[in-house]
Amino acid sequence: MKSIGILGVGQAGGNIAEIAATMGFQAALINTNQRDGAVNARVEKKYFVPGYSGAGQDRSIGVRAVNENYREIIDFVQKSFKNIRLLLVAFSTDGGTGSGMSPLLIDLLIDQLPGIHIGAIPVLPDRNVLAGNRINAAECMEELSKITGLSSVFLVDNDQLRKLNPQSSKHQIYLSSNRQVMESINHVLQVTKKSSFYGNFDETDLMNILNTRGVTVIASTAITDAKTTADVASKIQQSWATSIFCPVESAGVIRAGLIYEGPEPIAKLINIPSIFERVGEPLELFEGTYISESDPTVTTILAGLSFPSHRLHGLEETLEKNKERLQSLVNKEHTQNYESKVSWASGLKAKTPHKSTESVFSKLNKYQK
Repeated sequence: MKSIGILGVGQAGGNIAEIAATMGFQAALINTNQRDGAVNARVEKKYFVPGYSGAGQDRSIGVRAVNENYREIIDFVQKSFKNIRLLLVAFSTDGGTGSGMSPLLIDLLIDQLPGIHIGAIPVLPDRNVLAGNRINAAECMEELSKITGLSSVFLVDNDQLRKLNPQSSKHQIYLSSNRQVMESINHVLQVTKKSSFYGNFDETDLMNILNTRGVTVIASTAITDAKTTADVASKIQQSWATSIFCPVESAGVIRAGLIYEGPEPIAKLINIPSIFERVGEPLELFEGTYISESDPTVTTILAGLSFPSHRLHGLEETLEKNKERLQSLVNKEHTQNYESKVSWASGLKAKTPHKSTESVFSKLNKYQK
């Protein structure tokens, strides 16, 4: 049984939980819309907030759903996961249900699940989303960043895939990013089950890394054609920039993991100082070396990174540039009206003749001569 559980909140979170379930993770989902969660057939444990039929991209509805049902939700989560060490809450930052519910729910779960660390898999939208989605994402990330007891935040960035595949549909982007984040987490979990004469990367090492507060990145790269230590360092650093996670923006790694899989001669090209030159050497580094005849690959885990302010400010720039226009639109919604110039013409409309009721006797008399 895997020591990491996945709780999906909202439609995007439910889709990530669906992929996690196919990989053998304990998975559950929470949604305000039963129709959204119904499609996630591989997730057996589901909680649909009673009295709701979706949040309509309104974060306040997600927040209210937790406030009104937090006892039932916490009870559901406690019963859904057994013998895990880390629970990752997956959700989209730019919608209503996941974006609204998740920060508050995470904050509650940190206190209500003793012995289990709580982390997050928030999904950032690509740069083409509209103002309402940008506002939701900015508010959600601000709330999430202020939770003091939070463990690793795997900040999935849909813009990373959009750059590489500009012609892909939204569905293709979402499916690929959801699958890649779970494959990355699953891979490092699988490595902890391996044995080596040269140094094992075990589950305790992994949990020491993932329990670190801040943004976490997992990236793998092949180093088959590397000739020098500089080549290896360059490929690893490039993998950080092109992974599904938000690119590393600044130095300051607190804990890290470095896993090598491949032939022994290539392993000699790994030089720790040159690899971490760009981001600074971590406080703690956990290594694993697994000699085999497979193509040489290096997987790195960087934990404790700062929230990527440059990327997040990029979401807000369009809002700032269009501040007056957006405020005008909101004001117009509540003040706009139309005044007719032909109100005088209402008296010209055909009227139904008025029928008065007379007695038979009066009508007979009317015709008497």
